[in-house]
Amino acid sequence: MTALSKLERVNAALRGEAVDRVPVSAWRHFLDEEHDPVRLAEVSLRHFNEFDWDWLKVNPRATYYAEAWGNRYDLSSTPQIIPPLTEGPLQRPSDLAKITALPPTSGVFDEHLQLTRLVRKGIGDAHFLQTIFSPLSVLSFLTARPEGDRLEDFAKAQNEGIRDFIHENPQGAHEALSNIASTLAQYAAAVVEAGASGIFFAIVKLARQGVLTEAEFAEFGKPYDLQVLKAIQSAPFNLLHICGQYAYFDSVTDYPVHAINWATLGQNNPTLSEAQSKTDKALVGGVDELGALQTGTPAQVTGEALEAIRATGGRHLLLTPGCGTNTDVPSYNLRALRRASTLAAEAV
Repeated sequence: MTALSKLERVNAALRGEAVDRVPVSAWRHFLDEEHDPVRLAEVSLRHFNEFDWDWLKVNPRATYYAEAWGNRYDLSSTPQIIPPLTEGPLQRPSDLAKITALPPTSGVFDEHLQLTRLVRKGIGDAHFLQTIFSPLSVLSFLTARPEGDRLEDFAKAQNEGIRDFIHENPQGAHEALSNIASTLAQYAAAVVEAGASGIFFAIVKLARQGVLTEAEFAEFGKPYDLQVLKAIQSAPFNLLHICGQYAYFDSVTDYPVHAINWATLGQNNPTLSEAQSKTDKALVGGVDELGALQTGTPAQVTGEALEAIRATGGRHLLLTPGCGTNTDVPSYNLRALRRASTLAAEAV
């Protein structure tokens, strides 16, 4: 088959058409650069080019949506994904009235629109996606009051906080979520206008067992997700990320996106083969970011990648980890991930 450009390859995969090789990508946080849009654009593009990814998922700092609504963080310590919280607007469920609609192109939103324009200018003929958290994910960041500095402490506080707030003040939660969704819908449209191919829409470990019930997610999550996604449904490439184990995969298969990314290995979620019968969206994943990519050998990474390609026949697949990689993921394993795509094509 004639070699395709990165853009052509991803477009064909999204449509379920034959490709010269399966498109591949991976993403991570760049903690030292993520507070400066110029430096973050530079390091993101360097990562994209160094590993010859087929498309780029822009990975901004995890707290920027919570910052938009008033959370403040201590940045004086060692850089970390979730720095210590110093203040925030939500101390109790009655505070939800403080979460109002915001101008979608000012403050941290403007900073990340600048980032989007810089990436567009530097990436060339390839897709890239800006990351937008779901409205419920944003609200969970605002309600979290972790007792420690570890990610595990934050996740525990995030889960407990969002449950308490929606149970004790459901009407206030709906009003806050509506305001967040309205703002993010307008911001998402501005991101696409600034040059992004679409968005990486992340439901951050909330649409899953042990956090909310499926009924709670259907009430407090899905309607506001759809409000954001419908604002940019004409964009060429929108990707849904449903994060965590025991995910409510069947609850999101009708979202208006081109592709779905989730942890396909080791987290009690549908496998790639199982997902093919559940959705007509392109499947994004196949390699374990916490297992083979982080602690395995290149041969193990290659084995997982080739199995993912075999499981799907190499159609309607974008080969990636199930989530972002750790910041210290071995470069040789990322190279093995990229190389597996070529190996599979050569074996045909």
